[in-house]
Amino acid sequence: MAYSGGLDTTAALHWLKRTKGFKVIAVCLNLGQGADMVDVAQRAIESGADAVHVPDVRRQFVKQFCFKALRAQAVYEGGYMLSAALSRPLIATELVRHAHEEGARYVAHGAPPKGNDQFRFECSVAAVDPALSTIAPLREWEYQTREQILEFAKSRKLPIPQVAHAGYSTDRNLWGARSGGGVLDDPAVAPPEEVFQITVNPHKAQEEPGTVEIEFEQGEPVGLDGARLPCEELVAKLEKLAGKHGVGRVDTMENRILGFKSREVYEQPAATVLYRAHDALEQLTLDNELYNFKALLSQRYAKCVYDSQWFSTLRESLDSFFKESQRFVTGKVKVELFKGTARVVSRTSEFSIYDREKANIQHPDGIPSQDIEGYLGLRKLSQLTRAFRQKPKV
Repeated sequence: MAYSGGLDTTAALHWLKRTKGFKVIAVCLNLGQGADMVDVAQRAIESGADAVHVPDVRRQFVKQFCFKALRAQAVYEGGYMLSAALSRPLIATELVRHAHEEGARYVAHGAPPKGNDQFRFECSVAAVDPALSTIAPLREWEYQTREQILEFAKSRKLPIPQVAHAGYSTDRNLWGARSGGGVLDDPAVAPPEEVFQITVNPHKAQEEPGTVEIEFEQGEPVGLDGARLPCEELVAKLEKLAGKHGVGRVDTMENRILGFKSREVYEQPAATVLYRAHDALEQLTLDNELYNFKALLSQRYAKCVYDSQWFSTLRESLDSFFKESQRFVTGKVKVELFKGTARVVSRTSEFSIYDREKANIQHPDGIPSQDIEGYLGLRKLSQLTRAFRQKPKV
């Protein structure tokens, strides 16, 4: 069973063990969620788990999932950088791996029946091993509300985290954090400060701006401020740095897979800075046609990830395109962090296709005037033809 240590998975694990009589092996992935994994594992045992596995998949998560989304500039509906959505295929893959090792016939998850994660888990498991069956306790048991689940957990004296009593659900990994439910269900109410896990209030952030220089190689971050770092350390360090400046808060109304809207609050400090820096480097190194066409595919890639299609041929094919697009996205970008903003202030690349002299309208050299006049005539041709025959509205 995929076990996070939260209310839903704790109650579901206990239900599988005590009510259904299953032998339950908990799989608690270390995704950089900031939790004490020893404590999470102990919570699983106290809830009824027969065994616990705690694989550290932080590097794999960042390298094979987050950085693929980064080079695609994948953002769902203009705000969500897919932190939870990117982690679910990896969790499902690890579930299948441990199921094989343990000889299990079933895998289970604690996703609610109206949420997106049930699709992400079950579609991913089906893609990796269609012979495995999936159990979803929250779709099967009689408890319909979060309050009922909480009462069930209390009645069984289960070790539930303090945040469960606040009435909203949370999720966190290296790529970002999410909060939803409870008071956040009312879009007219501002999020209380207590829901934010990894960013300070921008109004209370330090008064002096900070700067960070990010080095990229073929679209992938490899260093911060001149020091090369393993990808998971780079993201963790950037999360702390940007988080203390209040960078990366997003409050959005989101269209879920089932079709209805949901109010979600995200914190994505590291991802926000990396996306801004990566885009600035692409502006410097990609030509006009590629840069603008890539933006169209970025939206489709984000929807693929969000809609539980990580293992689709479409996502794999798009990845091939995005990988090829990054051949010359190598260089350094400096970003200023200040009270909730991440602003690119400089960028350099040996593959820059910016020509300072040609771009300077005051410079005498460059494109001959007669060439410009000829090109202008061609550009006006379709407009002239339409003007004579269709009389466009003015």
